[in-house]
Amino acid sequence: MAKSQEKLKARQLRREGESIKVIAKKLKVSSSSASNWCRDIRLKKDQVKKLERRAHDPNYGRRLKYTLRQQKKRIKKTNRLKKQGIREIGELSKRELFLVGVALYWAEGYKKDNQVGFGSSDPEMVKTFFRWLYESCGCKPQDLILRVTVNISHRHRIREIENYWSKITEVPVDEFRKPFYQRVKWKKIYENPNDYFGVLRIRVRKSTDFLRKIHGWIEGLAGAQ
Repeated sequence: MAKSQEKLKARQLRREGESIKVIAKKLKVSSSSASNWCRDIRLKKDQVKKLERRAHDPNYGRRLKYTLRQQKKRIKKTNRLKKQGIREIGELSKRELFLVGVALYWAEGYKKDNQVGFGSSDPEMVKTFFRWLYESCGCKPQDLILRVTVNISHRHRIREIENYWSKITEVPVDEFRKPFYQRVKWKKIYENPNDYFGVLRIRVRKSTDFLRKIHGWIEGLAGAQ
Protein backbone atom coordinates (compact mmCIF):
# COMPACT_ATOMS: atom_id res chain seq x y z
CA MET A 1 0.00 0.00 0.00
CA ALA A 2 1.39 3.41 -0.99
CA LYS A 3 2.13 5.94 1.73
CA SER A 4 -0.68 8.22 0.53
CA GLN A 5 -3.17 5.35 0.71
CA GLU A 6 -1.89 4.35 4.13
CA LYS A 7 -2.31 7.92 5.34
CA LEU A 8 -5.87 8.15 4.00
CA LYS A 9 -6.75 4.79 5.56
CA ALA A 10 -5.18 5.82 8.87
CA ARG A 11 -7.17 9.05 8.96
CA GLN A 12 -10.37 7.19 8.14
CA LEU A 13 -9.78 4.72 10.99
CA ARG A 14 -8.96 7.55 13.37
CA ARG A 15 -12.19 9.38 12.50
CA GLU A 16 -14.01 6.14 13.29
CA GLY A 17 -12.48 6.30 16.76
CA GLU A 18 -9.67 3.77 16.44
CA SER A 19 -6.55 4.04 18.60
CA ILE A 20 -3.16 5.00 17.17
CA LYS A 21 -1.64 1.65 18.19
CA VAL A 22 -4.37 -0.34 16.45
CA ILE A 23 -4.11 1.83 13.33
CA ALA A 24 -0.35 1.29 13.21
CA LYS A 25 -0.77 -2.44 13.63
CA LYS A 26 -3.45 -2.72 10.95
CA LEU A 27 -1.45 -0.72 8.42
CA LYS A 28 1.89 -2.22 9.47
CA VAL A 29 3.46 1.17 10.05
CA SER A 30 5.12 2.75 13.08
CA SER A 31 3.02 4.34 15.77
CA SER A 32 4.85 7.63 15.19
CA SER A 33 3.79 7.64 11.52
CA ALA A 34 0.17 6.90 12.39
CA SER A 35 0.26 9.62 15.03
CA ASN A 36 1.70 12.21 12.63
CA TRP A 37 -0.93 11.44 10.00
CA CYS A 38 -3.79 11.77 12.48
CA ARG A 39 -2.57 14.52 14.80
CA ASP A 40 -5.14 17.09 13.60
CA ILE A 41 -8.13 14.76 13.98
CA ARG A 42 -10.22 15.42 17.08
CA LEU A 43 -12.07 12.46 18.49
CA LYS A 44 -15.61 12.81 19.76
CA LYS A 45 -16.27 12.47 23.49
CA ASP A 46 -17.91 9.06 23.12
CA GLN A 47 -14.94 7.83 21.05
CA VAL A 48 -12.50 9.01 23.72
CA LYS A 49 -14.50 7.24 26.43
CA LYS A 50 -14.55 4.06 24.38
CA LEU A 51 -10.76 4.13 24.01
CA GLU A 52 -10.36 4.78 27.74
CA ARG A 53 -12.55 1.79 28.60
CA ARG A 54 -10.60 -0.36 26.17
CA ALA A 55 -7.31 0.73 27.71
CA HIS A 56 -8.47 -0.60 31.08
CA ASP A 57 -10.05 -3.76 29.69
CA PRO A 58 -7.88 -6.75 30.69
CA ASN A 59 -9.42 -8.83 27.91
CA TYR A 60 -8.49 -6.56 25.03
CA GLY A 61 -5.70 -7.25 22.55
CA ARG A 62 -2.46 -8.58 23.96
CA ARG A 63 -3.81 -8.27 27.47
CA LEU A 64 -6.26 -11.06 26.75
CA LYS A 65 -3.39 -13.36 25.73
CA TYR A 66 -1.46 -12.34 28.81
CA THR A 67 -4.48 -12.89 31.06
CA LEU A 68 -5.16 -16.33 29.57
CA ARG A 69 -1.48 -17.28 29.89
CA GLN A 70 -1.44 -16.22 33.54
CA GLN A 71 -4.71 -18.06 34.15
CA LYS A 72 -3.25 -21.23 32.65
CA LYS A 73 -0.19 -20.92 34.89
CA ARG A 74 -2.37 -20.36 37.94
CA ILE A 75 -4.53 -23.41 37.19
CA LYS A 76 -1.45 -25.56 36.61
CA LYS A 77 0.11 -24.38 39.87
CA THR A 78 -3.15 -24.90 41.78
CA ASN A 79 -3.49 -28.47 40.50
CA ARG A 80 0.15 -29.22 41.32
CA LEU A 81 -0.20 -27.94 44.88
CA LYS A 82 -3.48 -29.79 45.33
CA LYS A 83 -1.91 -33.09 44.27
CA GLN A 84 1.03 -32.37 46.56
CA GLY A 85 -1.35 -31.78 49.47
CA ILE A 86 -3.16 -35.05 48.80
CA ARG A 87 0.13 -36.95 48.79
CA GLU A 88 1.25 -35.31 52.04
CA ILE A 89 -1.94 -36.39 53.84
CA GLY A 90 -1.77 -39.97 52.59
CA GLU A 91 -3.61 -42.69 54.49
CA LEU A 92 -4.88 -41.84 57.99
CA SER A 93 -3.88 -44.09 60.86
CA LYS A 94 -6.46 -44.94 63.52
CA ARG A 95 -4.89 -42.39 65.84
CA GLU A 96 -4.91 -39.70 63.17
CA LEU A 97 -8.55 -40.37 62.28
CA PHE A 98 -9.47 -40.14 65.95
CA LEU A 99 -7.77 -36.74 66.30
CA VAL A 100 -9.29 -35.48 63.04
CA GLY A 101 -12.75 -36.38 64.31
CA VAL A 102 -12.19 -34.65 67.65
CA ALA A 103 -11.03 -31.50 65.88
CA LEU A 104 -14.01 -31.72 63.54
CA TYR A 105 -16.42 -31.97 66.44
CA TRP A 106 -14.62 -29.12 68.20
CA ALA A 107 -15.28 -26.97 65.14
CA GLU A 108 -18.76 -28.02 64.06
CA GLY A 109 -20.29 -30.27 66.73
CA TYR A 110 -23.12 -29.36 69.12
CA LYS A 111 -21.45 -28.71 72.45
CA LYS A 112 -24.19 -27.09 74.54
CA ASP A 113 -26.79 -29.84 74.03
CA ASN A 114 -27.05 -32.97 76.17
CA GLN A 115 -26.62 -35.31 73.20
CA VAL A 116 -23.93 -35.64 70.55
CA GLY A 117 -24.88 -33.73 67.41
CA PHE A 118 -23.26 -32.43 64.26
CA GLY A 119 -24.43 -30.47 61.22
CA SER A 120 -22.83 -29.65 57.89
CA SER A 121 -23.64 -28.82 54.29
CA ASP A 122 -20.29 -30.25 53.15
CA PRO A 123 -20.71 -33.86 51.94
CA GLU A 124 -17.02 -34.73 52.42
CA MET A 125 -17.09 -33.42 55.97
CA VAL A 126 -20.20 -35.49 56.67
CA LYS A 127 -18.47 -38.60 55.28
CA THR A 128 -15.46 -37.98 57.52
CA PHE A 129 -17.68 -37.51 60.55
CA PHE A 130 -19.53 -40.76 59.84
CA ARG A 131 -16.24 -42.59 59.45
CA TRP A 132 -15.08 -41.19 62.79
CA LEU A 133 -18.29 -42.26 64.52
CA TYR A 134 -18.09 -45.78 63.11
CA GLU A 135 -14.35 -46.50 63.23
CA SER A 136 -13.14 -44.43 66.19
CA CYS A 137 -16.19 -44.30 68.45
CA GLY A 138 -17.87 -47.64 67.83
CA CYS A 139 -21.22 -46.17 66.76
CA LYS A 140 -23.57 -48.12 64.52
CA PRO A 141 -26.11 -46.89 61.93
CA GLN A 142 -29.01 -47.62 64.29
CA ASP A 143 -27.47 -45.26 66.85
CA LEU A 144 -27.90 -42.27 64.58
CA ILE A 145 -30.78 -39.90 63.89
CA LEU A 146 -30.60 -37.95 60.62
CA ARG A 147 -32.57 -34.88 59.67
CA VAL A 148 -32.31 -32.49 56.75
CA THR A 149 -32.69 -28.73 57.21
CA VAL A 150 -33.53 -26.71 54.10
CA ASN A 151 -34.93 -23.32 53.26
CA ILE A 152 -38.68 -23.33 52.67
CA SER A 153 -38.13 -22.18 49.07
CA HIS A 154 -36.67 -25.65 48.31
CA ARG A 155 -39.54 -27.61 49.78
CA HIS A 156 -40.50 -28.87 46.32
CA ARG A 157 -37.02 -30.51 46.08
CA ILE A 158 -37.08 -32.23 49.47
CA ARG A 159 -37.17 -35.75 48.07
CA GLU A 160 -34.21 -35.00 45.81
CA ILE A 161 -32.32 -33.44 48.73
CA GLU A 162 -32.99 -36.35 51.08
CA ASN A 163 -31.92 -38.82 48.39
CA TYR A 164 -28.72 -36.84 47.98
CA TRP A 165 -27.86 -37.17 51.68
CA SER A 166 -29.01 -40.77 51.73
CA LYS A 167 -26.45 -41.56 49.04
CA ILE A 168 -23.72 -39.70 50.95
CA THR A 169 -24.42 -41.45 54.26
CA GLU A 170 -25.65 -44.81 52.90
CA VAL A 171 -28.66 -44.50 55.22
CA PRO A 172 -32.10 -45.19 53.65
CA VAL A 173 -34.34 -42.15 53.21
CA ASP A 174 -37.19 -43.74 55.16
CA GLU A 175 -34.95 -43.69 58.25
CA PHE A 176 -34.58 -39.89 58.11
CA ARG A 177 -36.60 -37.76 60.51
CA LYS A 178 -39.14 -35.29 59.17
CA PRO A 179 -37.22 -32.40 57.53
CA PHE A 180 -37.03 -28.97 59.13
CA TYR A 181 -37.82 -25.94 56.96
CA GLN A 182 -36.26 -22.53 57.52
CA ARG A 183 -38.97 -19.99 56.82
CA VAL A 184 -36.70 -17.00 56.27
CA LYS A 185 -37.02 -15.82 52.67
CA TRP A 186 -33.73 -15.41 50.87
CA LYS A 187 -33.11 -12.03 49.29
CA LYS A 188 -30.14 -13.28 47.34
CA ILE A 189 -30.77 -15.10 44.06
CA TYR A 190 -28.29 -17.93 43.58
CA GLU A 191 -26.88 -18.74 40.15
CA ASN A 192 -27.28 -22.52 40.58
CA PRO A 193 -30.11 -23.04 43.11
CA ASN A 194 -30.32 -26.76 42.32
CA ASP A 195 -26.83 -27.23 43.76
CA TYR A 196 -28.24 -26.37 47.20
CA PHE A 197 -28.83 -29.41 49.43
CA GLY A 198 -29.34 -27.77 52.79
CA VAL A 199 -27.71 -29.03 55.98
CA LEU A 200 -27.64 -32.59 57.26
CA ARG A 201 -27.99 -32.77 61.04
CA ILE A 202 -26.79 -35.92 62.81
CA ARG A 203 -27.71 -36.93 66.34
CA VAL A 204 -26.44 -39.89 68.36
CA ARG A 205 -29.05 -41.60 70.54
CA LYS A 206 -28.51 -41.81 74.30
CA SER A 207 -25.16 -40.08 74.04
CA THR A 208 -24.91 -37.90 77.17
CA ASP A 209 -21.85 -39.75 78.47
CA PHE A 210 -20.39 -39.87 74.97
CA LEU A 211 -20.68 -36.07 74.75
CA ARG A 212 -18.96 -35.68 78.13
CA LYS A 213 -16.09 -37.78 76.84
CA ILE A 214 -15.90 -35.67 73.68
CA HIS A 215 -15.61 -32.56 75.83
CA GLY A 216 -12.65 -34.23 77.53
CA TRP A 217 -11.08 -35.09 74.17
CA ILE A 218 -11.46 -31.49 73.03
CA GLU A 219 -9.93 -30.17 76.24
CA GLY A 220 -7.08 -32.65 75.89
CA LEU A 221 -6.50 -31.57 72.31
CA ALA A 222 -6.57 -27.90 73.28
CA GLY A 223 -4.01 -28.47 76.02
CA ALA A 224 -1.73 -30.77 74.05
CA GLN A 225 1.83 -29.51 73.62
